[in-house]
Amino acid sequence: MSLIIQIQTIFYTFLFGIYFALMFNLLYRLLFSKSLILNIISNFFFVILNSLLYFYLLFKVNSGRVHIYLLLIFLISFFLYNLLFKKIRWVR
Repeated sequence: MSLIIQIQTIFYTFLFGIYFALMFNLLYRLLFSKSLILNIISNFFFVILNSLLYFYLLFKVNSGRVHIYLLLIFLISFFLYNLLFKKIRWVR
């Protein structure tokens, strides 16, 4: 994999981590509702749909290769978003 493709992959993974954190914060009330059945279904679909979206993005950028540093970049961007925008969580 060339250096340009690696940099693009890191960039898109960082943006996807921010997107994932934003969606998680927006859907927080639905994902952690009091109904156990609704909780299981919503978490399942949230994870499956976002995983498919991420792997489709990886497939378009670098032929679907997953490296350990992509997981680290994803986690860093997720926690960075939550650290910077933790006041945005719309919970009563």
